Amino acid sequence: MNRFPERRRSPRYSCAGPIDFRILGWHLRRGRILNLCLEGCLIEPHRTTDYGVGDQLELRFEVNRLAFRALCIVRRIQSTGAIGVQILRLSDRGRRQLEELVEELSRPSSM
Repeated sequence: MNRFPERRRSPRYSCAGPIDFRILGWHLRRGRILNLCLEGCLIEPHRTTDYGVGDQLELRFEVNRLAFRALCIVRRIQSTGAIGVQILRLSDRGRRQLEELVEELSRPSSM
């Protein structure tokens, strides 16, 4: 059972894809995206980072062959090093694509 109340406005869905991220003006970091929702995502960096809650990141990620670029803020850092971020800015086109992607991820996979 989760110790913390759910505060997300939309559910997150598991997904996978490469991600590049950086604090504005800092070195580029790489990792993978673990889950995604309309408001944010969970990132697993390839290497540990010294980012902190409140840091703003520029993200470039790809899921299901759709590429996104967004300005985000770090909201949580897990003990595993995974970084939970909230999307602050995304282009109108990116927002539409994200909505379509989340809808696609929400459907049960057909095997």
